[in-house]
Amino acid sequence: MTPARDFSFTPDTPPTRGDPQAIPSLTPRERQVLVLLGYAADNREISHRLGIAERTVKAHLTNLMTKIKVTTRTEAALYAYAHHRRIAGPAA
Repeated sequence: MTPARDFSFTPDTPPTRGDPQAIPSLTPRERQVLVLLGYAADNREISHRLGIAERTVKAHLTNLMTKIKVTTRTEAALYAYAHHRRIAGPAA
């Protein structure tokens, strides 16, 4: 009999894509957008919470996704979830 596999996902589990070394290159605003994305906020909610236009949110997402080396919004959200403490800083 083989042991059961553990498929659990925890915030410390690294995502399959993305560059964790890129976090320091993110601007403070890109970090805010990424944290909210990790909480499954859509562009409209992010824009309202940060007091910026949806078009600006899209620009931040494009820039941060390039920096962290992911190609989809889902990958970025998983990256944010996995690296939340490092993205948000010491207070998180």
